[in-house]
Amino acid sequence: ILWEGFGGDPCDPCTTWCDAISMRMGYYGDFVFDRVLKTDVNKEFEMGEALAGASGNTTSTLSKLVERTNPAYGKHMQDAEMFTNAACMALNIWDRFDVFCTLGATSGYLRGNSASFNLVGLFGDGENATQPAATSIPNVQLNQSVVELYTDTAFAWSVGARAALWECGCATLGASFQYAQS
Repeated sequence: ILWEGFGGDPCDPCTTWCDAISMRMGYYGDFVFDRVLKTDVNKEFEMGEALAGASGNTTSTLSKLVERTNPAYGKHMQDAEMFTNAACMALNIWDRFDVFCTLGATSGYLRGNSASFNLVGLFGDGENATQPAATSIPNVQLNQSVVELYTDTAFAWSVGARAALWECGCATLGASFQYAQS
């Protein structure tokens, strides 16, 4: 219809919208490995002041907030993997444009230095090390270990559009947009 004018194909005098629109259904599997994720955090944040001496029980105040540099700023996860399995339904127009949605499940795995996760701890509570006071604030940044997180499988959905912009023989140039949430 779009390329042959309003009259349609002379060999097919009955051109209808059935020729222009079709529905597609199928399986969508997205398995992402070795994705590099950068942490998105502030340069500084408030936490307890640093230990005043080398001994574990020497700190001036365990309940005073001070500005400290954020150890997670500019860090990357060492490994990130995402696994999505979903049903896909697409509305196709003129074999050129797709508007689609997916419904399914996603799970993930993250591994990185503990500084990437901004782990903090409380050291130097000389009164009761096993049960700190409710007003005590973490005062030590833990960044010499590795943290691994496995996420639960959760419901995932997405909507998007695809378009074939240019074709030449069996080569096609296209564009795609997708918004996904899990």
